[in-house]
Amino acid sequence: MFIHSQESEPLVSVVIACYNYGVYLEEAIDSCLASTIQNIEIIVVDDGSTDPYTVELFRTMKKPKTKVIRQENKGIPAALNRGIREARGKYIFRLDADDRIHHTLLEKGALVLDTRPHVGFVTCYLQAFDQENWTWILPPFSLAQLLRDNIVVGNSMFRRAAWEGSGGFDEQGKGYEDWDFWIQLTSLGWGGFCIPELLFFYRRHGETESVRQFPRQNELREHLRRKHHRAYSMLDAGQLEYSMRQSSAISANWNIQSDNYMVTKPADDKIKIMIIMPWLIIGGAETFFLDLLEAMPRDQYHITLVTTIREESPLYQRYDQCTDEIFLLPSICELPEQMEAIIHYLIETRGIQILHNNNSEVGYNILPGLKARFPHLKTIALLHAYVPELPWDHVRHSVQFDPWIDCYNVCRQSMKDTLTSLFHINPEKICLLPNGINTNLYRPGTAEEYAILKQGFNIPLDKKVVSYIARLNIDKDPLKFISIAKQMIAADSADRYRFLIVGEGPLKQQVIEAIGSLSSKIIVLGARGDVHQILKFTDVMASTSPSEGLPISGLEAMAAGVPVIAFAVRGWMDLIHQHHDGILIGRSEAEELDYAQQLMYLLDHSEWRERMSAAARQKIETYYGREAFLNRYQALYRLLVSGIIPH
Repeated sequence: MFIHSQESEPLVSVVIACYNYGVYLEEAIDSCLASTIQNIEIIVVDDGSTDPYTVELFRTMKKPKTKVIRQENKGIPAALNRGIREARGKYIFRLDADDRIHHTLLEKGALVLDTRPHVGFVTCYLQAFDQENWTWILPPFSLAQLLRDNIVVGNSMFRRAAWEGSGGFDEQGKGYEDWDFWIQLTSLGWGGFCIPELLFFYRRHGETESVRQFPRQNELREHLRRKHHRAYSMLDAGQLEYSMRQSSAISANWNIQSDNYMVTKPADDKIKIMIIMPWLIIGGAETFFLDLLEAMPRDQYHITLVTTIREESPLYQRYDQCTDEIFLLPSICELPEQMEAIIHYLIETRGIQILHNNNSEVGYNILPGLKARFPHLKTIALLHAYVPELPWDHVRHSVQFDPWIDCYNVCRQSMKDTLTSLFHINPEKICLLPNGINTNLYRPGTAEEYAILKQGFNIPLDKKVVSYIARLNIDKDPLKFISIAKQMIAADSADRYRFLIVGEGPLKQQVIEAIGSLSSKIIVLGARGDVHQILKFTDVMASTSPSEGLPISGLEAMAAGVPVIAFAVRGWMDLIHQHHDGILIGRSEAEELDYAQQLMYLLDHSEWRERMSAAARQKIETYYGREAFLNRYQALYRLLVSGIIPH
């Protein structure tokens, strides 16, 4: 089912030059057919193939939206020009027959070109696969950098009008036909743009054309320098301005015409949800949604994920496996009004029914406009913690938009109490849904696992392990943890303890400096994907956060049978039963000393620790299991779609 558009007028033409690559061709075509936009055509130019498999494939192959043109062997540039001459699309995507694309690449490339009339071509990051596994992370586009090195993936999207004005690919060239083409376009005044996402998949196998050209690279570079001598002479003289560098504000017109895009619309019986998040960093809120989406049945939900802050995205690949599409908005625009235009476009083309906002300031600010344009849209504000001492507290920001919020989603009773008593939010709009944990993944380790994992981290078996698992950010206060660890080390003449810090963040350098010469005892592990394994040999998990929601790290630790010691603040107070399944330390001037003493006592008394461990595991299995967590959220989404505001 598609959003209406004239299929006779493709927006994007994919042109594939194929010479004896039939064994890979169908995979390349299928990756295009799986694109989120479907008003495309695929033109395959058989450049005189002689391989029997390829010849037979061209005789029998029947693919939707695909046209095959045959010619005698003339080389890649001639084959590309032939295909483009017969293409009908406004935009051309040149694809090699042995490569693949991400299903959102064509749509994202078209959005960039539609909103930037001076950009002539769009590239992206590259992921190698098959016989090699590496990535090519490109810089933002600039003409000066392009002249020094090819910073554009050969398989990229460009305007047909730009190709026509340039004379096309040089059929008399000696090699590097794609680099030559990009330089030619920029010499004519066209700009370039790089989408900083891994959207193109480059197959490395055998002796490809790029490998064959490598020994001649100096000769080919000199040929380009002679051919584009004017641009290179300006570069050598220092006269070349970076006027073509990437910019998201080139066009003031961000009224995206949805009718130009034939988007694969989700089935009517699916619940269509947009989740708006600031970023895809490794943190509690991000892990919460990842756990939820990994468990949700794909045949019942269509999930569009949007982020609004430019940041590294270490969770991108995992989210990409459990969502239908991800739009990192800072990859293709910068200004809030531009992000709003794309969000409007996505809601319209996907038929989004529910907007679930997870702490995105942009997501809150656009609510009045969204509700005016899409009155059927149900909006959820997910709130984890009230942190009044911090300027970016999301609770204070969200309640300003109460008229446009249908449901507040909180994970603990104290958060609901804050909304009702302090901000006078109608309790009927507040839905209390505790978080959940995969108790099969997060479980106590066996004695054998304990020993093997500990040795793998070079920790002697007789040392007790305290793990701090959190972002290295001010709101988690890792420096206080280090101060407490130092007190314990100073008081521990028997050298009984080791401290692990698991996480990344802006305070990492300060953390390392604060540890100083104690790095063999206070060990910084950075961000990890194996926290469930680290917890199997952790004796106590420590938190020094001054505030919390319902901490995911705490649920994970307790599920693994690891007692938690934390400050007595909301969030931890909702989760921990004092001296039964964890320890809460009161805030005071002597809090660090009190914390250190109680932590040492817990580490040194195994019977007490084991009782807490069993109680912690039982609590998570009883109240915070993953199945109950998933059922609660599916019920919330179903009620909202049916028009009932849950409470």
